[in-house]
Amino acid sequence: MRALVSLLFGAVVALGATLIHPTRPPIGVILALIGTYMCIRWVGRYFGKKRYKLIALFGWFIVIVRAGTFGVGKELLILGDNSGTALLFIGFIIGVIAVLQRA
Repeated sequence: MRALVSLLFGAVVALGATLIHPTRPPIGVILALIGTYMCIRWVGRYFGKKRYKLIALFGWFIVIVRAGTFGVGKELLILGDNSGTALLFIGFIIGVIAVLQRA
């Protein structure tokens, strides 16, 4: 049950990051990255194990990758511009840093 909650929490955080990153370009990306770090770290502190942080990062990654690829109608939620690339690349690195830190 904890793994499912962690997976869903990571997916919800990614959804929020996807929707907030294009607003006010530098500020939206910064808020999305800070939110990603804080929420993945919170999962580990709440459940007490790194494996749940890793599961949350996996849920985050699934949603971010899906939002960055073309859908049925050829739409993109994360574009290949500066803010979208920063969210994809730096967000994953920040997530890995959050997972590797002590609970």
